[in-house]
Amino acid sequence: MIANIITIGDELLNGQTIDTNSSFIAEKLGEIGIKIKYRRAIADDVQDIVAALEESMSHTQLTIITGGLGPTKDDITKHTLRQFFKADTKIDEPTLEHVRSIFENRGLPFTEVNQLQAQVPSNCDVLFNKMGTAPGMWFDERNHIFVSLPGVPFEMKYLMVHEVIPKIHDRFQLKPIIHRHIQTASVGESFLARTIEDIENHLPENIKLAYLPSFYRVNLRLSAIDDRPEVKDQLSYFKQLIRERLHDVVYGHGTKSIYEYVHQFLIDGNQQISFAESCTGGNIAHQFTLIEGASNILKGAWVVYSNEFKEQQLGVSKELLETHTEYSHECVEAMAKGALMHSGANYVIATSGIMTPNLEAQSGKPMSTVYIAFGSRERIVTKQLSLIYNRSNNIEAASIAAVFHLYMDFMIHK
Repeated sequence: MIANIITIGDELLNGQTIDTNSSFIAEKLGEIGIKIKYRRAIADDVQDIVAALEESMSHTQLTIITGGLGPTKDDITKHTLRQFFKADTKIDEPTLEHVRSIFENRGLPFTEVNQLQAQVPSNCDVLFNKMGTAPGMWFDERNHIFVSLPGVPFEMKYLMVHEVIPKIHDRFQLKPIIHRHIQTASVGESFLARTIEDIENHLPENIKLAYLPSFYRVNLRLSAIDDRPEVKDQLSYFKQLIRERLHDVVYGHGTKSIYEYVHQFLIDGNQQISFAESCTGGNIAHQFTLIEGASNILKGAWVVYSNEFKEQQLGVSKELLETHTEYSHECVEAMAKGALMHSGANYVIATSGIMTPNLEAQSGKPMSTVYIAFGSRERIVTKQLSLIYNRSNNIEAASIAAVFHLYMDFMIHK
């Protein structure tokens, strides 16, 4: 089955907003065996929307649309869809009461403009949006399914998972697709491809291997559009071959993040962790607090950006900083030991490094040189990283690298 994705909004075309919705939608459709023919961003313009709908309808069975469902005058998707289908309007009472309750609970006036959120084309099935005020809409017209979703990412994601995917399963006879994941870190695609080249060359025609890279990690995904037991056995066999070949860089076999794996290890062992972050600015601690139950494993964290704070909060000596600078193995090791001592945690991660060109000139070290320390009360290990991304991406990569090395060296292969 083939589908198209259309994202609507001037902000997507002028660079004000990055389109993450298309990626999520494509991923979720791919998981159920639906291929994407194209992803297109268009302006808030009636003619552009109509042209995109007509084109999509001519060669696919499913079109997912996001954006343009707000209550303001520039949000025209809903009105354009009504005109496109020559439909009347109706008030969706569950949406009306939902929107009214949101405003009442916040002590805000419920205006006529807000009531318009519950007004939808008469020919649609309403997808109830418990995460926001704009309902999703499902149109089964002209032998084609059009789905219109809010552009707000967390609202769109909720509706895709809880409303759209179940209705697609009910409406279409989809070929089953199964995946097996192997999660790796610290090496790139080219290294992985060379290392498992012979295994990949012997994959059956019905099994495909995809390399899905991100910062400091690559997810290998084996896929087959077939759920017969013998095919599942084939997938498991080749997954195990790859895992054994890449043993030293494999940290997981599903879709959980490295942070979730460490979280689970600490939960299982009734243990805790602390962080001393400089160049990552608290990002590692933040990633753990996003996981439910973080209070059970997170003892505490320091963001010690200045040398003065490193001295005051963690006991890093002035002499050490003057001799080795804050960009050194010695500094992050001292930060890690200080965090362990003051927190009483079982494990620790510390980071310090260079993310911008002006610091490169001052320190005499290359840009994006990051030092990490990780370990336990018995042993601390330090590593130097040479990253290649921009500032924000380097922060993410350094965070993942630090957690990965702690997990591999002290939790999996301890």
